[in-house]
Amino acid sequence: MLDYFSNAAIFHSALAMFPILGANFAFTLVHILQEWKGEKVPLWRVFGAVIGLFVPNWLGFLSFTVALCLLQWLIGLIAITGWPGWPELPIWALGTTIGARLADSAVSHWLLYARGYRPNPGLSSTVLYVAEAIFLFVVFQKGLTAHPTAAWIGFGCGAGFFIVLVWAGLWLLRLLKPSWRHDKWVPGEPIPAWARE
Repeated sequence: MLDYFSNAAIFHSALAMFPILGANFAFTLVHILQEWKGEKVPLWRVFGAVIGLFVPNWLGFLSFTVALCLLQWLIGLIAITGWPGWPELPIWALGTTIGARLADSAVSHWLLYARGYRPNPGLSSTVLYVAEAIFLFVVFQKGLTAHPTAAWIGFGCGAGFFIVLVWAGLWLLRLLKPSWRHDKWVPGEPIPAWARE
């Protein structure tokens, strides 16, 4: 881990690795908790309302809160520490983290907010995500430029997860569960009552 960090990052001391990892974990947790608690509803209800799908709390909590948090922590751990030691995996994970942070902020939050879908739980913590993405890009520039293919593939995976996979999964669920279908949320209007239940 220490060799990876000193070869991939601009810092020469491994002591810098621990605060960077701690910040990554903390930013993920803050953002996920904001999305879960929400102002009026959790984020899965916002996403569901946008496409006209009632996402039950048990499913939303397990997928949007627990699984997503654990997945981001695992990828952050690999990106920052280089664990488990496979040559290009940490660079892929760095690209994934950067792509995920930027796409989550832009697509899940800024775009929906700009289109009039409000409330938007987690919006305020996107500043942490963007700051971290920029920081990781600068700090790990040596590693990213040494393995550009892995970095770009990772970026595409991270961005694609939030741009395509999340929304495609919700649309698929809407097709498979007719009993969960509702009228779509009209932008600029309050979130539908069925999504607040």
